Amino acid sequence: MAIIKPNNNTISAITALPAGIPTGKILQIKSLLNNTKTQSSTNSTTFADISNLDLLVTPTSASSKFNLFVNYNIDTGGDGHGMQTVLTYNHSGISQTYCDVSYDNHGFHITADRANTWQSMNYYLEPSTTNEITFRLQIATATAGETSYFNRKSYRCIAMEYA
Repeated sequence: MAIIKPNNNTISAITALPAGIPTGKILQIKSLLNNTKTQSSTNSTTFADISNLDLLVTPTSASSKFNLFVNYNIDTGGDGHGMQTVLTYNHSGISQTYCDVSYDNHGFHITADRANTWQSMNYYLEPSTTNEITFRLQIATATAGETSYFNRKSYRCIAMEYA
């Protein structure tokens, strides 16, 4: 197979893509890692905020897009049920809104004894604002009356803004 040399240059001499090829640009990356050893729990099927885990980001442009990555650990406490989580955002005084309506929540449900597991979620968001955004995780138990535990020390949220 022949190596094609654009404009008769070697591959190592190419420093940029030709005009007309769209490229994205990362504008900022914000991250929150919680280092406390505390736990939150819930026995309600209604989503509730987890305090002190907000990631605050002020978009560079109203046309910016975000990739959001969330990792955490949950424990069903041995009751044979599950936990639901959802990443929300708030800006300009609106209420907490799901980051991605294509899936309302990300749940973990079991029918056996105990589950202690790591969860990872990825979201895409086009917020259309330059106002500060608060990203917040909310939790709910999958079975009313049963208690699930969210391990705060393991929580990490990363927001990558790009043009």
